[in-house]
Amino acid sequence: MIGDMENNTEEIFNSTGMVTNIERYAINDGFGLRTTVFLKGCPIRCKWCSNPETQKLYPEMVFFSDKCIDCGECRRRCIYGGLKNGLNADRTVCERCFERENAFACVNKCYPQCRKIAGKEMTVKEVSDIVKRDMPFYQLSGGGVTVSGGEPLAQPKFAYSLLLVLKKLYINTAIETCGMGKEEDFAAIAPYLNLAFMDLKSVDKEKHLSWTGSDNDNILHNIVAMDGLSAEYGFDLILRTPVIPGFNDSLADIRHIGEFVTKNFKNYKGMELLPYHKLGRGKYISLGRNYELKELTPPSDEKMEELNQILYDMGINLYQF
Repeated sequence: MIGDMENNTEEIFNSTGMVTNIERYAINDGFGLRTTVFLKGCPIRCKWCSNPETQKLYPEMVFFSDKCIDCGECRRRCIYGGLKNGLNADRTVCERCFERENAFACVNKCYPQCRKIAGKEMTVKEVSDIVKRDMPFYQLSGGGVTVSGGEPLAQPKFAYSLLLVLKKLYINTAIETCGMGKEEDFAAIAPYLNLAFMDLKSVDKEKHLSWTGSDNDNILHNIVAMDGLSAEYGFDLILRTPVIPGFNDSLADIRHIGEFVTKNFKNYKGMELLPYHKLGRGKYISLGRNYELKELTPPSDEKMEELNQILYDMGINLYQF
């Protein structure tokens, strides 16, 4: 079990994980000024996902055509035929390029940096050395480090090791999770958390399956389990519901979620409703993927107020980060 690693300092620091991005000065991923570490890999496929580059557990090439100057360097360097038909890569060729001897050669010498690699293997020590640079900002603002994704517990050993090290550095820790994973992995990280954001997308099993590719049995079980663990270990638990038009934005949808919360949770701090946004659409293009929700429009402020009022009237504390 990963919890047995606590006293093995060398193993902890040398644990490796696939990291997509480390974002400094984040203000929406918890209290205070934070650094958010985005891990790669997620077991579900939400149709509205705004970070599709974090879904797969291995490195991928992303291409931003608006930055390209068509210098031809990428075509000259790719020896595998991924760019033989033009600048937009043949993803059937590129998909497993990370396994090749000359992996992602098209990215090398890309002067405008229109081609990049999403995903880098890093050790816990490498990540902790970066995030601890901003410890004065964490202390002054009441912030810290948030481990996000993807789904952090798609890499349970790395997530556990990183949170453990951060805690020993007296850095405030938070995690953003969809709730999918092994119950014992959530129990293992619980002692090293100050804050946990857990998604509660829908209590409707069939809707959840249709829009995320997975039912919610495991997720609901883990969320309720984390409510108990929050009391045992003293971390704050905040439930988050992304409000997606056509999926869970009706008054009945939010009321059912609120009823599930008031019935099953005793120790959580409250909820946050997150309005759907379109900010991730360009990322799908850069990955050569189709974005299914092109026609979807974000809910209005009035709609969000109406939905928040439902939860407020049920006695649920509301947060907005």
